[in-house]
Amino acid sequence: MYGLAPANYSMPGSPAGLAAIDKLFGIDLYTSGFTASPQVFGAFPSLHAANATIEALFMSHLFPKLRPVFVGYVIWLWWSTMYLSHHYAVDLVGGSLLAAVVFYYSKSRYLPRVQPDKFLRWDYDYIEVGDSPAEYGYGLAALEERAGESDEWTIGSSSSISSGSMSPTEEGRPAWDD
Repeated sequence: MYGLAPANYSMPGSPAGLAAIDKLFGIDLYTSGFTASPQVFGAFPSLHAANATIEALFMSHLFPKLRPVFVGYVIWLWWSTMYLSHHYAVDLVGGSLLAAVVFYYSKSRYLPRVQPDKFLRWDYDYIEVGDSPAEYGYGLAALEERAGESDEWTIGSSSSISSGSMSPTEEGRPAWDD
């Protein structure tokens, strides 16, 4: 199968399919650069595949309906790098796996959760970061986990202004003396 042969370190560097670009424009850029390279097989993992994969995962995170387009982009890039003989299949798999691990780690820790009812990020009313908790209920079993040892709801003023009721009271005279 094409692209699955083991690396042969006795062969010199090759511009592969990019030699056609040199020939087309009448320059010697890729041919001289790749031929003089001391590291012929320094392409594991493939950063072509890693960049394309992490871009596709991130854009799919933001625009789930366009996921087939982004997956098609990754497949096209995989095919083209193998067709131009710049990477073996294992380079591409390694790069994509590396990108997937980094993306899913970052998504669980740092990326804001997508709000499906909003079309654009600047429409968000609030930001929640990381993966949503497995249990999303508000029953008594989750009360200790959510509240902890805090009694913050009991601390503070009990006046009508702080409670938000804004009911009229006379200054200096409690409402319950009537």
